Amino acid sequence: MKKSLSVAATTVAILFASVATAAPANADTASRKRCISAEDMCIWAKKGFSGSQWAVTGEWGGQCTNPLMSGHSVANGRAGTVRFYSKKNCRGSFFDIKKRDYATKTPFAVASYQGKPAS
Repeated sequence: MKKSLSVAATTVAILFASVATAAPANADTASRKRCISAEDMCIWAKKGFSGSQWAVTGEWGGQCTNPLMSGHSVANGRAGTVRFYSKKNCRGSFFDIKKRDYATKTPFAVASYQGKPAS
């Protein structure tokens, strides 16, 4: 009897944990959607669009920018492709995010960004 109660309690605890962790994902998705619908470019400190957020909300000429924080998830609602770099001053490894796209977990901590340079 004690064994079946222990299994039942563990099952309930696992189910509760999975429900409890689902809510933040919805909030994070909403944050990403807000960024894109506002036509902003956003960087979040943590993966999954959580933690502190850096946003480009006004005019931006696409020049290289070092945000005040590094980030692990990004969203781009801007007009063109944004290139994100692993080092300050737009150096190091990079990846591109097209308009209205995002990365839930970046391959490295984003240290700078710019409008994608013409090829």
